[in-house]
Amino acid sequence: MALTIKRLCREPLVHFLSIGAVLFVFYDLTRDLGSEAPNRILVSGSQIELLATNFKRTWMRPPTENELNALVENHLREEVFYREALAMGLDQDDPLVRRRMRMKLEFILEDLSAQDVTDEALAGFLQENPDKFRREAQLSFQQVYLNPDKRKATASDVEQLLVSLNGGAAAESVGDATLVPADYSLATQSEIARAFGERFAEDLIKRESGDWIGPIYSGYGAHLVKVSERIDAGQSALADIREWVEREYLVQKRKEQKELAFQRLRENYQITIESLNDKKDARGGVIAAAQAGELQ
Repeated sequence: MALTIKRLCREPLVHFLSIGAVLFVFYDLTRDLGSEAPNRILVSGSQIELLATNFKRTWMRPPTENELNALVENHLREEVFYREALAMGLDQDDPLVRRRMRMKLEFILEDLSAQDVTDEALAGFLQENPDKFRREAQLSFQQVYLNPDKRKATASDVEQLLVSLNGGAAAESVGDATLVPADYSLATQSEIARAFGERFAEDLIKRESGDWIGPIYSGYGAHLVKVSERIDAGQSALADIREWVEREYLVQKRKEQKELAFQRLRENYQITIESLNDKKDARGGVIAAAQAGELQ
């Protein structure tokens, strides 16, 4: 029995029904309050406390009595103007208001669709989306920079430098100064690309661990490199990236939940979408008449 209830709690339809129930109760409560006392404004103690709390959070101190009175007065002013604006229909056909109300409702749906995530669900999500969570190749390497403004880096020069480095010469005694670090420890391909460019990263990632090699070119110039460690690209275990997988899983599930809620809510409306061609002649006649009036 407990397993059945637990399984039902994970069903999207159950979530939607819960969301719908909360929304309808909220709508009924607000509608009833508005119909019973349309001209009554109550500033409750909890609202005043919230105003004082927000003031303290901003100014790092509680408000004085005069400041609190001013906060309450400003709240009343806002409420009066808001109600009068609604009564005048100023919220109608305003794209900014419509967009904001849509966003608020979607946020409510997101909050109400929060759910516990099991390892089983995350493992399935990881298996369905392997490329999203694929581990990049990583390299530990040293690099010696050859400044093109100071040397030509011909094949013979490069060969001599490689012989010197592989013979034990200190890297800092061979290359030229640069702001790019000389040593990298298990840097991912994307991190290498950010530092040296895509061309350098793609070339370096193919190299095996071993001796000094090069040159490999970046936007700065030529580099001699020595790869000391590599971890090939592959699929990470869930335990290693659980937080990442859970975050992406919840993003997708909330998106699916909002879409499901929208489709269910949409069923309550009779929707007619006129064809552009149906109004073409009528609009054409209006436009023609307007143009004729301008020419007169």
